[in-house]
Amino acid sequence: MHIRFHVGGPAVHPTHEQATQIGQWLGQDYRVSICQDSAAFEALDDVDVLVLMGMFWPGMDADWAGNMTYTPIQAGAQANFLRYARAQRPLLIHHGAIGCYTDWPEFGTTLGVTWGVKRASHSPFVRHQIRVAAEPHPITAGVDDFAIDDELYHSLRIDESRNPHHLLWGSWENVEHPLLTTLDASALSGKTVFSALGHNLQSFEPPAMRQLWRNSITWLTQH
Repeated sequence: MHIRFHVGGPAVHPTHEQATQIGQWLGQDYRVSICQDSAAFEALDDVDVLVLMGMFWPGMDADWAGNMTYTPIQAGAQANFLRYARAQRPLLIHHGAIGCYTDWPEFGTTLGVTWGVKRASHSPFVRHQIRVAAEPHPITAGVDDFAIDDELYHSLRIDESRNPHHLLWGSWENVEHPLLTTLDASALSGKTVFSALGHNLQSFEPPAMRQLWRNSITWLTQH
């Protein structure tokens, strides 16, 4: 199995290091490739799961983001990504990737989950208690409620036409928010897993995170 990771963006999201960690979690049964920005959309024919982790957008020149330079995704890379998605091949979307390529709206439409300017937000980076949904699911098999140091995303835009199934929940300001969601395949994309958890390497420390990543990849490749 070939798992391709799309990484890069502000240092606050150390996605290359996180992808390396996930590759170690997956073990030798998987071949892992880690690519920066739109290079991840090259040579996708043998990729079994495309994992979107990077965050590139026009506002990344902000001080907090490290005054980075944004290069819009080019037509060839757009076409490669859409060809992969329209063939209903699986996607795994991680954390800040829902804020990627915001000047190309078709990207967010394809994902089925987007940040949504003036709507979405996140909590401070603090400890949260995460609740596993009561209904059993292969992705949460072997996972109990757990604590995590993370920022909790909320009020995201989720494509309700793709039958979102929320597997993890966290509370912020007395409201429950979904933090791990599956989306059915559609004409735009294959079946999808979105994990809002995973701001940094500290957020990867709970053993539950390793189990969730392994289960998610297995579910995407075996069903």
